[in-house]
Order: sequence, then C-alpha cells, then structure tokens
Amino acid sequence: MAMGNAYCDPKNQLDYGNYLYQLGLLDSNQLNIFLKYQMEIYTQIQKENWEQADALMDKLMDGELSNFSYFKHYTGFDYYYNFLQASGNDDMTIFAELLQNDNVRRSVHVGGRPFSDGQKVQLLLALDMLKSVAPFIEELLSHYRIMFYNGQLDIVVAYPLTESFLRNLKFSSAEEYKKAVRHIWRVDKEVAGYIKHAGNITDVLVRNAGHMVPKDQPKWALDLITRFINNDDKI
Repeated sequence: MAMGNAYCDPKNQLDYGNYLYQLGLLDSNQLNIFLKYQMEIYTQIQKENWEQADALMDKLMDGELSNFSYFKHYTGFDYYYNFLQASGNDDMTIFAELLQNDNVRRSVHVGGRPFSDGQKVQLLLALDMLKSVAPFIEELLSHYRIMFYNGQLDIVVAYPLTESFLRNLKFSSAEEYKKAVRHIWRVDKEVAGYIKHAGNITDVLVRNAGHMVPKDQPKWALDLITRFINNDDKI
C-alpha cells in the first residue's frame, strides 16, 4: 500500500503554525493565534465534537464555510498544496478540461459519465476528515508493507506533520522507526529525496514536489512506486 501526503491522524498532524512560522509565512504574533486555534481543535477532537472541530479547522486553514481563514488572511495564499505557489492550480483546471475532449473520453472508456472534482464528496465527508484512522494503519502494518511519501513543498499535509503521525503509531517496529537511518534516494544521479525503513513501514520525502507528487515529479514518482511494488526500495 502506498499513501501520498496522507492525512490520517489529524490530532498529530495539526501543527501548521510552527511549520508556517519556520517557512517565514507567519510571524511570532500570528503563530500564537495559530497555536491557540490548534489547541482548541485538538480539544474538540478529543471530545469527539466533530462539527465544532471542523468549523474551527475551516476558520484556521480552509475558509470554505465562512470565506475566511487565518491561513489565507495572514499569508495571502489561496492554495496550500505548494508553498512556492500562492494561488490556484491551473494544471488541474487544464487536466479537467482535457478530460472533456471526446477523443480523450473515448480513450479512457468513460462514456458519457461527467467528470467530478470530488468537491461534493469532500463536503459530505467533512465531519469524518478529523477522525483518526491511525488504529487501522497500525493493524495494516501488522500484515502489509506501507509506504508513506510526502512532497517537500506541501503545506496541508507537510512532511513534518506526517512524521509526527508516524512517530505516534503503535506497531511492532515503532521504536525501530524512531531510530531508523535516513538515506539519500537518487534517480539518474539526481537527488530525488530521502527514505527510511522500519519493519513494514517506508517513509519518503520527495524533493521539489508539493501535495501532488506524481504531477510535480512524475519521473521520480514512477521510480519510487516501481521500486516499492518490486520490493526494491532499500536504497
């Protein structure tokens, strides 16, 4: 199983404030506001008040319910999938338009089915987004190899947030993971990223990529997934 920029355990993937502060996108006063909201979101998650937690997260990061978020207000960004891009993803718009081409639709065998961007599904699942699936991951790790890979430039599921989630997992190789040695991963002599292993878990950072790793670094993503499928990712 491979998971890219996976949002699995919100209570341990919540520290946007310190991450954005280290990037220079927040100052110390703005960081304090983030930390305050993060603590309140964490509290609501612990109480399983999902509607309240979702509303607070929206006010902190998303801005979809009230057309305001502190992230957007402080940074001027309306895009949190790559910290080098302040605004929307034109490539995905072009991709969606391409899928409406009759020749392309025939080639991918979709018939007359309309293309969906998933926004309706996201809205209907909103109250599930902050529920942890860490216990399921822990069970899966007892039986299967799982690779977690992250784009270096992502904000919404940044690498340090994923590592925080992974370091809090309770599984047979948990202590081994915490001590695992990180190795440089190269593709055609280029540094593509960094990788470490422990038992059934593989942890990868992909350089110069945001949330959409296969789009941003297709050659490296193909190398990574091919190695993993062939159990040849011990770099």
